[in-house]
Amino acid sequence: MISVRAIGAADAERSRANRWQESDPLSGGSESGEVQGAPDRSLASGVIIDSEGYALTNAHAVVGAAHLRIRLASGQEVSGRVLGYDLRTDIALLRLDTRSLPAARFGDPAELSVGDGVFAIGAPFGLERSVTAGIVSAKPRYLPGGGGLPMIQTDVAINPGSSGSPLFNLRGELVGINSMMMSSSGGYDGVSLALPIDVVMQVVGELREHGYVRRSRLGARLQEVTTEVARSFGLAQEGGAVILSVSRGGPADRAGLRTGDIILGLQGAGDRSYPALQQAVAAATHQETLAVEVWRRGAIIRVALQPETIEREPEAEVSPPARRSPEPRLGLLVEDLGAAKRSELRLQGGGIAVRAVKGPSREAGLQVGDVILAVNDVTVANVAAFDAALSAAVGGRPTALLVQRGGVLGYLVVQPD
Repeated sequence: MISVRAIGAADAERSRANRWQESDPLSGGSESGEVQGAPDRSLASGVIIDSEGYALTNAHAVVGAAHLRIRLASGQEVSGRVLGYDLRTDIALLRLDTRSLPAARFGDPAELSVGDGVFAIGAPFGLERSVTAGIVSAKPRYLPGGGGLPMIQTDVAINPGSSGSPLFNLRGELVGINSMMMSSSGGYDGVSLALPIDVVMQVVGELREHGYVRRSRLGARLQEVTTEVARSFGLAQEGGAVILSVSRGGPADRAGLRTGDIILGLQGAGDRSYPALQQAVAAATHQETLAVEVWRRGAIIRVALQPETIEREPEAEVSPPARRSPEPRLGLLVEDLGAAKRSELRLQGGGIAVRAVKGPSREAGLQVGDVILAVNDVTVANVAAFDAALSAAVGGRPTALLVQRGGVLGYLVVQPD
Protein backbone atom coordinates (compact mmCIF):
# COMPACT_ATOMS: atom_id res chain seq x y z
CA MET A 1 0.00 0.00 0.00
CA ILE A 2 1.18 3.53 -0.74
CA SER A 3 -0.16 6.99 -0.01
CA VAL A 4 -0.10 9.56 -2.78
CA ARG A 5 0.21 13.33 -2.45
CA ALA A 6 -0.46 15.00 -5.78
CA ILE A 7 0.90 18.53 -5.57
CA GLY A 8 -1.22 20.99 -7.55
CA ALA A 9 -4.13 18.58 -8.05
CA ALA A 10 -6.45 19.93 -5.35
CA ASP A 11 -8.48 22.06 -7.77
CA ALA A 12 -9.17 19.03 -9.95
CA GLU A 13 -10.03 17.02 -6.87
CA ARG A 14 -12.48 19.59 -5.57
CA SER A 15 -14.12 20.03 -8.96
CA ARG A 16 -14.63 16.27 -9.14
CA ALA A 17 -16.25 16.34 -5.72
CA ASN A 18 -18.56 19.11 -6.85
CA ARG A 19 -19.48 17.21 -10.03
CA TRP A 20 -20.30 14.08 -8.07
CA GLN A 21 -22.47 15.99 -5.61
CA GLU A 22 -24.30 17.83 -8.37
CA SER A 23 -24.92 14.75 -10.52
CA ASP A 24 -25.63 12.26 -7.76
CA PRO A 25 -26.70 13.43 -4.32
CA LEU A 26 -25.89 9.98 -2.92
CA SER A 27 -22.25 10.06 -3.95
CA GLY A 28 -19.52 11.34 -1.72
CA GLY A 29 -16.91 9.82 -4.04
CA SER A 30 -13.94 12.13 -3.62
CA GLU A 31 -11.41 13.36 -1.16
CA SER A 32 -11.23 16.97 -0.18
CA GLY A 33 -8.11 18.81 -1.22
CA GLU A 34 -8.11 20.38 2.25
CA VAL A 35 -6.91 17.29 4.11
CA GLN A 36 -4.40 18.16 6.82
CA GLY A 37 -4.60 21.86 6.01
CA ALA A 38 -2.86 21.59 2.63
CA PRO A 39 -5.09 23.38 0.12
CA ASP A 40 -2.73 22.69 -2.80
CA ARG A 41 -2.54 18.94 -2.31
CA SER A 42 -4.70 15.94 -3.09
CA LEU A 43 -4.33 12.96 -0.78
CA ALA A 44 -5.11 9.45 -2.00
CA SER A 45 -4.03 5.87 -1.58
CA GLY A 46 -2.61 3.36 -4.03
CA VAL A 47 -0.91 0.02 -4.56
CA ILE A 48 2.29 -1.19 -6.21
CA ILE A 49 1.55 -3.74 -8.95
CA ASP A 50 5.05 -4.28 -10.32
CA SER A 51 8.46 -4.45 -8.65
CA GLU A 52 9.78 -2.04 -11.29
CA GLY A 53 7.83 0.80 -9.70
CA TYR A 54 4.44 0.70 -11.41
CA ALA A 55 1.56 1.63 -9.11
CA LEU A 56 -2.16 2.41 -9.29
CA THR A 57 -4.42 5.05 -7.79
CA ASN A 58 -7.57 6.91 -8.79
CA ALA A 59 -7.35 9.29 -11.73
CA HIS A 60 -9.33 12.03 -10.00
CA ALA A 61 -6.62 12.30 -7.35
CA VAL A 62 -3.77 13.08 -9.76
CA VAL A 63 -5.34 14.98 -12.66
CA GLY A 64 -3.50 18.27 -13.02
CA ALA A 65 -0.76 17.33 -10.57
CA ALA A 66 2.52 19.20 -11.01
CA HIS A 67 4.39 16.33 -9.32
CA LEU A 68 3.78 13.41 -6.98
CA ARG A 69 5.18 12.51 -3.59
CA ILE A 70 4.71 8.85 -2.72
CA ARG A 71 5.08 7.43 0.78
CA LEU A 72 5.78 3.69 0.88
CA ALA A 73 4.61 1.36 3.63
CA SER A 74 8.20 1.39 4.94
CA GLY A 75 7.92 5.14 5.53
CA GLN A 76 10.30 5.98 2.69
CA GLU A 77 9.16 8.90 0.55
CA VAL A 78 9.86 8.91 -3.18
CA SER A 79 8.76 10.98 -6.15
CA GLY A 80 6.75 9.68 -9.05
CA ARG A 81 4.95 10.65 -12.24
CA VAL A 82 1.66 9.88 -13.97
CA LEU A 83 2.14 7.65 -17.01
CA GLY A 84 -1.51 7.93 -17.98
CA TYR A 85 -5.02 7.98 -16.62
CA ASP A 86 -8.53 7.05 -17.68
CA LEU A 87 -11.42 9.14 -16.34
CA ARG A 88 -14.12 6.65 -17.30
CA THR A 89 -12.73 3.98 -14.99
CA ASP A 90 -11.03 6.52 -12.68
CA ILE A 91 -7.73 4.63 -12.91
CA ALA A 92 -4.28 6.24 -13.07
CA LEU A 93 -1.01 4.42 -13.73
CA LEU A 94 1.99 5.82 -11.84
CA ARG A 95 5.74 5.20 -12.15
CA LEU A 96 7.74 5.56 -8.96
CA ASP A 97 11.34 6.73 -9.09
CA THR A 98 12.60 3.62 -7.34
CA ARG A 99 12.84 -0.08 -8.15
CA SER A 100 12.94 -3.53 -6.50
CA LEU A 101 9.69 -2.89 -4.67
CA PRO A 102 7.36 -5.49 -3.14
CA ALA A 103 4.28 -5.81 -5.35
CA ALA A 104 0.76 -7.02 -4.62
CA ARG A 105 -0.30 -10.56 -5.56
CA PHE A 106 -3.27 -10.68 -7.90
CA GLY A 107 -6.47 -12.58 -7.21
CA ASP A 108 -9.41 -13.49 -9.44
CA PRO A 109 -12.46 -11.24 -8.90
CA ALA A 110 -14.61 -13.88 -10.62
CA GLU A 111 -14.10 -16.12 -7.58
CA LEU A 112 -15.65 -13.53 -5.25
CA SER A 113 -19.18 -14.22 -4.06
CA VAL A 114 -21.65 -12.05 -2.18
CA GLY A 115 -20.88 -12.43 1.51
CA ASP A 116 -17.15 -13.12 1.03
CA GLY A 117 -14.82 -11.22 3.34
CA VAL A 118 -12.64 -8.45 1.88
CA PHE A 119 -10.46 -5.68 3.28
CA ALA A 120 -8.82 -2.45 2.16
CA ILE A 121 -5.62 -0.69 3.18
CA GLY A 122 -5.60 3.06 2.74
CA ALA A 123 -4.98 6.45 4.26
CA PRO A 124 -8.38 7.78 5.35
CA PHE A 125 -8.03 11.39 6.54
CA GLY A 126 -4.27 10.95 6.13
CA LEU A 127 -4.06 8.05 8.63
CA GLU A 128 -1.71 5.85 6.62
CA ARG A 129 -1.79 2.03 6.60
CA SER A 130 -5.32 1.91 7.99
CA VAL A 131 -7.13 -1.40 7.44
CA THR A 132 -10.91 -1.58 7.06
CA ALA A 133 -12.79 -4.83 6.53
CA GLY A 134 -16.21 -5.99 5.41
CA ILE A 135 -17.97 -8.23 2.93
CA VAL A 136 -18.92 -8.21 -0.72
CA SER A 137 -22.43 -6.73 -0.80
CA ALA A 138 -23.19 -7.10 -4.52
CA LYS A 139 -21.31 -8.25 -7.62
CA PRO A 140 -21.44 -7.00 -10.24
CA ARG A 141 -23.05 -3.67 -9.39
CA TYR A 142 -23.82 -1.53 -12.44
CA LEU A 143 -24.37 2.17 -11.80
CA PRO A 144 -26.68 4.38 -13.89
CA GLY A 145 -24.53 6.19 -16.42
CA GLY A 146 -21.55 4.01 -15.51
CA GLY A 147 -20.93 2.79 -19.04
CA GLY A 148 -21.42 -0.85 -18.11
CA LEU A 149 -18.52 -1.05 -15.66
CA PRO A 150 -19.05 -4.09 -13.38
CA MET A 151 -18.23 -2.70 -9.94
CA ILE A 152 -17.73 -4.69 -6.73
CA GLN A 153 -19.98 -3.28 -4.00
CA THR A 154 -18.74 -3.77 -0.44
CA ASP A 155 -19.35 -2.37 3.03
CA VAL A 156 -15.62 -1.78 3.55
CA ALA A 157 -15.24 1.72 5.00
CA ILE A 158 -13.83 4.13 2.41
CA ASN A 159 -13.31 7.73 3.48
CA PRO A 160 -11.50 10.80 2.14
CA GLY A 161 -7.91 9.74 1.54
CA SER A 162 -8.86 6.12 0.74
CA SER A 163 -9.58 6.61 -2.97
CA GLY A 164 -7.35 4.36 -5.04
CA SER A 165 -6.76 2.00 -2.13
CA PRO A 166 -6.40 -1.72 -2.87
CA LEU A 167 -9.20 -4.18 -2.12
CA PHE A 168 -7.98 -7.63 -1.04
CA ASN A 169 -9.64 -11.00 -0.54
CA LEU A 170 -8.95 -12.91 2.67
CA ARG A 171 -5.95 -14.60 1.04
CA GLY A 172 -4.31 -11.19 0.72
CA GLU A 173 -4.73 -11.13 -3.06
CA LEU A 174 -5.53 -7.90 -4.88
CA VAL A 175 -9.04 -8.14 -6.36
CA GLY A 176 -9.99 -4.50 -6.94
CA ILE A 177 -9.21 -0.80 -6.69
CA ASN A 178 -11.55 1.21 -4.48
CA SER A 179 -13.01 4.06 -6.45
CA MET A 180 -15.87 5.71 -4.59
CA MET A 181 -18.36 5.64 -1.78
CA MET A 182 -22.04 6.47 -2.02
CA SER A 183 -23.17 8.82 0.70
CA SER A 184 -25.94 11.19 1.64
CA SER A 185 -23.69 13.06 4.06
CA GLY A 186 -20.28 13.20 2.38
CA GLY A 187 -18.96 10.62 4.87
CA TYR A 188 -18.99 6.85 4.79
CA ASP A 189 -22.56 5.48 4.86
CA GLY A 190 -21.90 1.77 4.30
CA VAL A 191 -21.67 1.51 0.50
CA SER A 192 -18.30 1.43 -1.27
CA LEU A 193 -17.47 0.52 -4.85
CA ALA A 194 -14.32 -0.98 -6.33
CA LEU A 195 -13.32 -1.72 -9.92
CA PRO A 196 -12.36 -5.41 -10.37
CA ILE A 197 -8.64 -5.89 -10.90
CA ASP A 198 -9.09 -7.75 -14.21
CA VAL A 199 -10.88 -4.71 -15.65
CA VAL A 200 -8.23 -2.46 -14.10
CA MET A 201 -5.42 -4.41 -15.77
CA GLN A 202 -7.07 -4.08 -19.17
CA VAL A 203 -6.91 -0.33 -18.63
CA VAL A 204 -3.30 -0.59 -17.43
CA GLY A 205 -2.32 -2.45 -20.60
CA GLU A 206 -3.74 0.35 -22.73
CA LEU A 207 -2.10 3.06 -20.61
CA ARG A 208 1.31 1.38 -20.78
CA GLU A 209 1.10 0.91 -24.54
CA HIS A 210 -0.63 4.09 -25.66
CA GLY A 211 -0.86 6.45 -22.70
CA TYR A 212 -4.64 6.44 -23.04
CA VAL A 213 -7.43 3.86 -23.35
CA ARG A 214 -8.84 2.92 -26.75
CA ARG A 215 -12.45 1.77 -26.75
CA SER A 216 -14.72 0.38 -29.40
CA ARG A 217 -18.01 1.99 -30.31
CA LEU A 218 -21.15 0.92 -32.13
CA GLY A 219 -21.86 4.29 -33.69
CA ALA A 220 -25.32 4.32 -32.13
CA ARG A 221 -27.05 5.80 -29.11
CA LEU A 222 -28.78 3.22 -26.94
CA GLN A 223 -31.30 2.97 -24.12
CA GLU A 224 -31.88 0.09 -21.74
CA VAL A 225 -35.05 -1.89 -22.47
CA THR A 226 -37.40 -1.70 -19.50
CA THR A 227 -40.50 -3.84 -19.02
CA GLU A 228 -42.70 -1.08 -20.47
CA VAL A 229 -40.48 -0.59 -23.53
CA ALA A 230 -40.34 -4.37 -24.05
CA ARG A 231 -44.14 -4.59 -24.06
CA SER A 232 -44.35 -1.75 -26.58
CA PHE A 233 -42.15 -3.68 -28.99
CA GLY A 234 -43.80 -7.03 -28.37
CA LEU A 235 -40.97 -8.56 -26.37
CA ALA A 236 -41.79 -11.05 -23.65
CA GLN A 237 -39.28 -9.64 -21.14
CA GLU A 238 -36.99 -6.70 -20.47
CA GLY A 239 -33.29 -6.71 -21.30
CA GLY A 240 -31.03 -5.56 -24.08
CA ALA A 241 -30.75 -2.11 -25.62
CA VAL A 242 -33.02 -0.24 -28.01
CA ILE A 243 -31.33 1.89 -30.66
CA LEU A 244 -32.25 5.58 -30.37
CA SER A 245 -30.17 6.86 -33.29
CA VAL A 246 -27.51 5.60 -35.67
CA SER A 247 -24.50 7.63 -36.81
CA ARG A 248 -24.37 7.77 -40.57
CA GLY A 249 -21.51 5.67 -41.93
CA GLY A 250 -20.67 4.21 -38.51
CA PRO A 251 -20.47 0.52 -37.57
CA ALA A 252 -24.15 0.14 -36.70
CA ASP A 253 -25.17 1.87 -39.92
CA ARG A 254 -22.88 -0.35 -42.02
CA ALA A 255 -24.34 -3.42 -40.32
CA GLY A 256 -27.85 -2.33 -41.30
CA LEU A 257 -29.08 -1.46 -37.81
CA ARG A 258 -31.65 1.31 -37.46
CA THR A 259 -33.65 3.28 -34.93
CA GLY A 260 -36.09 1.05 -33.06
CA ASP A 261 -34.01 -2.12 -33.38
CA ILE A 262 -33.48 -3.85 -30.05
CA ILE A 263 -30.08 -5.42 -29.49
CA LEU A 264 -30.83 -8.50 -27.40
CA GLY A 265 -27.18 -9.37 -26.84
CA LEU A 266 -24.11 -10.95 -28.32
CA GLN A 267 -24.67 -14.39 -29.75
CA GLY A 268 -23.54 -17.06 -27.30
CA ALA A 269 -23.11 -14.64 -24.39
CA GLY A 270 -24.58 -15.81 -21.10
CA ASP A 271 -25.26 -12.31 -19.76
CA ARG A 272 -27.43 -10.30 -22.14
CA SER A 273 -28.08 -7.37 -19.85
CA TYR A 274 -27.62 -3.80 -21.06
CA PRO A 275 -24.47 -3.17 -18.94
CA ALA A 276 -22.92 -6.44 -20.15
CA LEU A 277 -23.52 -5.34 -23.73
CA GLN A 278 -21.88 -1.97 -23.06
CA GLN A 279 -18.83 -3.62 -21.55
CA ALA A 280 -18.52 -6.21 -24.33
CA VAL A 281 -18.61 -3.57 -27.05
CA ALA A 282 -16.15 -1.28 -25.23
CA ALA A 283 -13.74 -4.20 -24.75
CA ALA A 284 -13.93 -5.44 -28.35
CA THR A 285 -10.50 -5.51 -29.96
CA HIS A 286 -9.64 -3.66 -33.16
CA GLN A 287 -11.26 -5.26 -36.24
CA GLU A 288 -13.10 -7.83 -34.11
CA THR A 289 -16.46 -8.87 -35.54
CA LEU A 290 -19.35 -9.34 -33.11
CA ALA A 291 -22.35 -11.57 -33.80
CA VAL A 292 -25.31 -9.52 -32.56
CA GLU A 293 -28.88 -10.73 -32.07
CA VAL A 294 -31.47 -8.08 -32.88
CA TRP A 295 -35.25 -7.88 -32.36
CA ARG A 296 -36.87 -6.18 -35.33
CA ARG A 297 -40.63 -6.03 -35.84
CA GLY A 298 -41.47 -9.26 -34.07
CA ALA A 299 -38.56 -11.40 -35.27
CA ILE A 300 -34.97 -12.10 -34.26
CA ILE A 301 -32.30 -11.41 -36.85
CA ARG A 302 -28.53 -11.88 -36.59
CA VAL A 303 -26.14 -9.16 -37.65
CA ALA A 304 -22.34 -9.18 -38.02
CA LEU A 305 -21.03 -5.91 -36.61
CA GLN A 306 -17.47 -4.62 -36.44
CA PRO A 307 -17.09 -1.86 -33.81
CA GLU A 308 -14.58 0.94 -34.28
CA THR A 309 -12.95 3.54 -32.09
CA ILE A 310 -14.06 6.60 -34.07
CA GLU A 311 -17.57 7.60 -35.04
CA ARG A 312 -18.66 10.59 -37.07
CA GLU A 313 -21.20 13.14 -35.99
CA PRO A 314 -24.51 12.81 -37.88
CA GLU A 315 -25.28 15.44 -40.47
CA ALA A 316 -28.54 17.34 -40.64
CA GLU A 317 -30.91 17.00 -43.57
CA VAL A 318 -33.57 19.24 -45.04
CA SER A 319 -37.19 18.66 -44.03
CA PRO A 320 -40.40 19.53 -45.85
CA PRO A 321 -42.35 22.67 -44.86
CA ALA A 322 -43.89 22.57 -41.41
CA ARG A 323 -47.39 21.18 -41.01
CA ARG A 324 -49.39 20.95 -37.80
CA SER A 325 -51.70 18.09 -36.94
CA PRO A 326 -55.34 19.22 -36.95
CA GLU A 327 -56.21 17.34 -33.74
CA PRO A 328 -54.43 15.66 -30.84
CA ARG A 329 -53.11 12.10 -31.10
CA LEU A 330 -52.46 10.31 -27.79
CA GLY A 331 -53.14 13.70 -26.24
CA LEU A 332 -50.45 15.31 -28.42
CA LEU A 333 -50.62 18.27 -30.79
CA VAL A 334 -47.60 18.03 -33.11
CA GLU A 335 -46.15 19.84 -36.11
CA ASP A 336 -43.40 19.39 -38.66
CA LEU A 337 -39.94 20.82 -38.02
CA GLY A 338 -38.39 23.29 -40.41
CA ALA A 339 -34.93 22.72 -41.89
CA ALA A 340 -33.30 25.36 -39.72
CA LYS A 341 -34.66 23.85 -36.51
CA ARG A 342 -33.62 20.32 -37.53
CA SER A 343 -30.13 21.58 -38.31
CA GLU A 344 -29.97 23.31 -34.93
CA LEU A 345 -31.01 20.05 -33.19
CA ARG A 346 -28.54 18.04 -35.34
CA LEU A 347 -31.24 15.63 -36.45
CA GLN A 348 -30.36 13.14 -39.15
CA GLY A 349 -33.75 13.49 -40.82
CA GLY A 350 -37.32 14.05 -39.84
CA GLY A 351 -38.76 14.44 -36.41
CA ILE A 352 -41.85 16.37 -35.34
CA ALA A 353 -42.30 18.97 -32.63
CA VAL A 354 -44.68 18.65 -29.70
CA ARG A 355 -46.81 21.80 -29.36
CA ALA A 356 -49.38 20.68 -26.75
CA VAL A 357 -49.63 17.75 -24.34
CA LYS A 358 -52.48 16.30 -22.32
CA GLY A 359 -53.95 13.00 -21.18
CA PRO A 360 -51.87 9.82 -21.51
CA SER A 361 -48.88 11.57 -23.10
CA ARG A 362 -48.65 14.03 -20.22
CA GLU A 363 -48.77 11.10 -17.79
CA ALA A 364 -45.96 9.43 -19.77
CA GLY A 365 -43.76 12.50 -19.26
CA LEU A 366 -43.89 14.24 -22.65
CA GLN A 367 -43.52 18.01 -22.65
CA VAL A 368 -44.08 20.91 -25.00
CA GLY A 369 -40.91 21.38 -27.05
CA ASP A 370 -40.04 17.68 -27.18
CA VAL A 371 -39.16 16.27 -30.59
CA ILE A 372 -40.65 12.88 -31.52
CA LEU A 373 -38.34 10.85 -33.76
CA ALA A 374 -40.05 7.46 -33.87
CA VAL A 375 -43.19 5.53 -32.96
CA ASN A 376 -41.99 2.19 -31.58
CA ASP A 377 -39.43 1.12 -34.22
CA VAL A 378 -40.82 3.29 -37.05
CA THR A 379 -39.04 6.60 -37.63
CA VAL A 380 -41.25 9.57 -38.43
CA ALA A 381 -40.11 12.29 -40.80
CA ASN A 382 -43.25 14.41 -40.58
CA VAL A 383 -46.78 14.57 -39.18
CA ALA A 384 -48.17 12.35 -41.95
CA ALA A 385 -45.65 9.63 -41.13
CA PHE A 386 -46.50 10.00 -37.43
CA ASP A 387 -50.20 9.47 -38.18
CA ALA A 388 -49.43 6.45 -40.34
CA ALA A 389 -47.21 4.88 -37.68
CA LEU A 390 -49.90 5.33 -35.02
CA SER A 391 -52.50 3.76 -37.30
CA ALA A 392 -50.24 0.75 -37.90
CA ALA A 393 -49.46 0.24 -34.21
CA VAL A 394 -51.01 -2.78 -32.54
CA GLY A 395 -54.20 -1.75 -30.74
CA GLY A 396 -54.36 -2.17 -26.99
CA ARG A 397 -50.58 -2.14 -26.53
CA PRO A 398 -48.59 0.77 -25.09
CA THR A 399 -46.92 3.04 -27.64
CA ALA A 400 -43.23 3.86 -27.24
CA LEU A 401 -42.30 7.30 -28.56
CA LEU A 402 -38.63 8.09 -29.19
CA VAL A 403 -38.22 11.61 -27.82
CA GLN A 404 -35.36 14.10 -27.98
CA ARG A 405 -35.32 16.72 -25.25
CA GLY A 406 -32.35 19.05 -25.41
CA GLY A 407 -29.40 16.77 -26.05
CA VAL A 408 -31.04 13.71 -24.46
CA LEU A 409 -32.71 10.85 -26.33
CA GLY A 410 -35.05 8.28 -24.82
CA TYR A 411 -38.21 6.27 -25.28
CA LEU A 412 -41.30 7.35 -23.32
CA VAL A 413 -44.11 4.82 -23.16
CA VAL A 414 -47.68 6.11 -23.57
CA GLN A 415 -50.30 3.81 -22.14
CA PRO A 416 -53.53 3.31 -24.11
CA ASP A 417 -56.61 5.13 -22.84
